[in-house]
Amino acid sequence: MNKPAKIATAVAVALGLAYPATAWLLGKQVESALDAQYQQLSEQPYIKVVERSFERGVFHSTELVTFELNGELLSALARAGEEEAATTDAPVEPVRFTVRSEIAHGPLPGLRTIGAATAEAGLVLDEAAKAQLAKVFGDAAPLQLKTVYGFSGGGSTTLTSPGFKTTVPAKDGGERHVSWQGLKFTVDFTRHMQRYSMQGEAPGLEIEDGAAHVVVSGIRMSGDQSRVFEDEPLLYAGTQKITIDEVRMTPRAAAAAGEGGEKAEPLLLKQVAYDVSSPAKGEFIDISAKFGAETVQVGAQDYGPAHYDLSLNHLHARTLAKLSRAVMSMYSEEALRQAKQGQTAFALAALAEPARELLAHDPEISIDRISFRSPHGDATMALRVRTNQLSPDDLQNPFVLIGKLDVTGNASLPEGLIADMQKDEAGSAEEAARRVDLQLAGYAAQGLVQREQGFVKSALEFRGGELKINGKPVNPFALGAAAGSDSAAHAQSGSLTAPAQ
Repeated sequence: MNKPAKIATAVAVALGLAYPATAWLLGKQVESALDAQYQQLSEQPYIKVVERSFERGVFHSTELVTFELNGELLSALARAGEEEAATTDAPVEPVRFTVRSEIAHGPLPGLRTIGAATAEAGLVLDEAAKAQLAKVFGDAAPLQLKTVYGFSGGGSTTLTSPGFKTTVPAKDGGERHVSWQGLKFTVDFTRHMQRYSMQGEAPGLEIEDGAAHVVVSGIRMSGDQSRVFEDEPLLYAGTQKITIDEVRMTPRAAAAAGEGGEKAEPLLLKQVAYDVSSPAKGEFIDISAKFGAETVQVGAQDYGPAHYDLSLNHLHARTLAKLSRAVMSMYSEEALRQAKQGQTAFALAALAEPARELLAHDPEISIDRISFRSPHGDATMALRVRTNQLSPDDLQNPFVLIGKLDVTGNASLPEGLIADMQKDEAGSAEEAARRVDLQLAGYAAQGLVQREQGFVKSALEFRGGELKINGKPVNPFALGAAAGSDSAAHAQSGSLTAPAQ
């Protein structure tokens, strides 16, 4: 054997010996990553692992995990969703399901890619369940989960579910036709889920029965999240977004009369978006949530674009994590059992301490924008509330607490819209317009509102215990006074004491 051949043989032998060892070690790495994943899962109350087995070989491993959904939470949801269920305390049987994962070890898992491992997971079903699901999904698996693990401990998971068409009984005794166009959702993650990004898409859902025809199309989800603290696995900062191209609801003629004889109008929403941003800023987190739609059409009237933007700023991150865990504890099986029996004091007490601590860090709550289009013009509103150096003792004294609130707000509403809201009570559009004109004239005389080209506007400010409206001090006890009454003078005094009787 010549020298090159000897070298090649030696390399081949070395690789042959090293590959099984490497595969075994990578399999161990994946098992450890899964251990950490289930440990994190155990810290939330909605689902738990009741049984798990992991059979690890040199090149391949098999994992079986049985999960159980929170039975008390399912019972609470059932009571909330069904009027008749609200009067019963019958327990809901725990829902369990088992997932089998077939894991191929790297560095060439299954000889199909390069990585630490690949895993393909699916539901384990008995014959009866398979027969029922086959009626909906045919030969396709109802759920598939594929993961590629990288050498650094991160990876990428893709969940897919096929489309289907099925018919189920409707509440009115008829049939409900359901058409689902499938789902694809991908999560890319780093080691121990320190950071993850996600992308998902569901082309559409259609539901039709004797009451209505509902079509939802173009559902997309995305996000990018990073863990705020190394030792707090459940608190993340980043972005999340859900968009829907169109939601269309058309009532059927037989159901169009609605309750009380009121006609049910068709509804059309277009370009719906829910956008959440939660950046970490040092020890604090700001949370901004924006919900809007470009088209909000009810019957023939379009109220879009419509927006509702809310922000919670300057939230102390460590305290927010405590509060988040306290809120999750309210959904534990024991807490829900106590709540069902009317014993909520313990659960609410758990929220009190982190809530007080959060307020002591001077958070800011802001309704940044409420806006929509009406037949009479655009309506807009905004409100911001912030605390000013609160202490725990301040929370026990309402007068001190009020003095440390900082509130600003503004609103602009079409006068025609206000009149429309009073039309039923007034009996006619003309009478409603006359009443609104008188009311607004009185408020304008007090300086509480400003009337400009068919719009009524007002700006509010409350600082240091003093209320100002449109820049003028106002006595809040006199806000309901009619123009020209003795109390009108009090409305300009700025005093927080009630008018003399």
